[in-house]
Amino acid sequence: MTTSLEPNPATLTDRDRSTNRRTATATDLRERWTAVSPPAFVRLWLVELRKLVDTPAGIILLAVGALSAGVFGGGAVLLRPDTTYGEVARMAGIPGGMLLPVLAILLVTSERSHRTALSTFAMEPRRSRVLLAKAGAVVTLAVAVTVLSLVAAAVITPVGSMITGHEIPWQIEWQEPLWFTLGTVLAGLSGFALALLIGNGPAAIVIVLGWPTIALIMSIVPEVQEVLSWVDVAAVSTLEDGATGTEVAKVITGIACWVVVPGIIGWIRTVRSEVV
Repeated sequence: MTTSLEPNPATLTDRDRSTNRRTATATDLRERWTAVSPPAFVRLWLVELRKLVDTPAGIILLAVGALSAGVFGGGAVLLRPDTTYGEVARMAGIPGGMLLPVLAILLVTSERSHRTALSTFAMEPRRSRVLLAKAGAVVTLAVAVTVLSLVAAAVITPVGSMITGHEIPWQIEWQEPLWFTLGTVLAGLSGFALALLIGNGPAAIVIVLGWPTIALIMSIVPEVQEVLSWVDVAAVSTLEDGATGTEVAKVITGIACWVVVPGIIGWIRTVRSEVV
């Protein structure tokens, strides 16, 4: 005589039935999750790139950056008769380079302020992939700033020549866009890393925008100026015309202080923290 191990439905209590339903639901969810492939990294990158620019704050900042690019580039033509196309492009790119860290900060912190982090990490539980996609979006926009500054300079240069009556040479060194792009990328990643570390948008923006002024005031003291030169992420611009070993060391320490260290700490904090 064989005895069945299956429970008799007639003898099940309401609690047993509820437990069985929860078990079946959890099993069904696991099967659905394994059946659906996670989103590709390219798709994540495109989504984060859209988040970077397709928001009210992003649209306003991009509009301000575009208008400021024309002002800065036009100012270079009007105020410097001996300017070149390369210098106009550099001046036109300055507003974008200044606003990029702010956009990077908003890209990270808006997930918490808008309560969208839970849905984002629910669709892609591997948070590191989401953060990599955000970093990739910041780097992409930094490269776009350089390209758009070159395009803006191509428009400003002939118009400026007509207005001022001075011929503006179409001269640019091939290294100039590369160094400018590197500086812009580091500026954007510094905002990204600081946002990961602090997790508060307004505080991170105040630090990013206010630090240059604070450092300028503090550099009145020679000893302090020497110390600040070792924690300046913008020191990468000194490498354009050649650099000594000390200048290279300053660039490395500046990148470590503003990008690497806060980025690693903030990355671990974001990956391990509870999503609300």
